Amino acid sequence: MIKALRNIAILGEGITNFNEKYAELEKESPTEAIIIDPDGIVNAYSYEGFAFLNENWYRKYSPNWQTDSSAIDKLLTSLVRSSSSHSTSVNLTKIKDYLSSPPESIEETIKAWKTFYDPHFKDI
Repeated sequence: MIKALRNIAILGEGITNFNEKYAELEKESPTEAIIIDPDGIVNAYSYEGFAFLNENWYRKYSPNWQTDSSAIDKLLTSLVRSSSSHSTSVNLTKIKDYLSSPPESIEETIKAWKTFYDPHFKDI
């Protein structure tokens, strides 16, 4: 039997929760997980989907997340650019929708960011 691997970009608490979350992803479907650090992503990979390790993942990526969404928007734009062209990731669709029509207030923006987290990894 041949396993089909997906490249999954994991955002959030990084190595802290990596092993546990990766094991959960492996049970769901074989994956090749890559941790995304605040400094950027590995451009050599084309990602099938994105897993966010916690609801408040964005706090790790921007010290000014409460007043300015630009750092998070830049990271999300990078994710979209590095995504696989044939990806059916639900989170990728959410990210694209968010970027194409950003909320008007920071409060609405934070609400949108929180929707990217799926505690059960059913819709990466």
